[in-house]
Amino acid sequence: MSVDAILEQADVARMTLYKNLGSKQDLIIATLNREDRGFRQWLASAVEARSNRSKDRILGLFHALHDRFSSDGYRGCAFIRASIEYPGPGHPVHRAARAHKDMIHSYRSGLAAELDGAALQIHGEP
Repeated sequence: MSVDAILEQADVARMTLYKNLGSKQDLIIATLNREDRGFRQWLASAVEARSNRSKDRILGLFHALHDRFSSDGYRGCAFIRASIEYPGPGHPVHRAARAHKDMIHSYRSGLAAELDGAALQIHGEP
């Protein structure tokens, strides 16, 4: 999205935008951080709403993501789009997008570890 399109949508002057946000890059990072916070809250509640049993929660993760991605109005992942627009791994926008994807990986790994732990308990292992 161009800065001009942002200015038009926000109905603010260019000077106001730069005074309050610094740069387009800063705006993108702030937007990604806000989206990340909202997504984290949504993801945890969506998975928990599907089941509180370890063996069902990891499957609930994939069902929740499917429902989100197939919903009306979904326009694609802002984090993937940002990492494509700023492909350098050291770029601050790319790092913000990568942190989000790392969070999802970590969350999924945590669910898998719970599943492994539950399986060990079922088989009588400590």
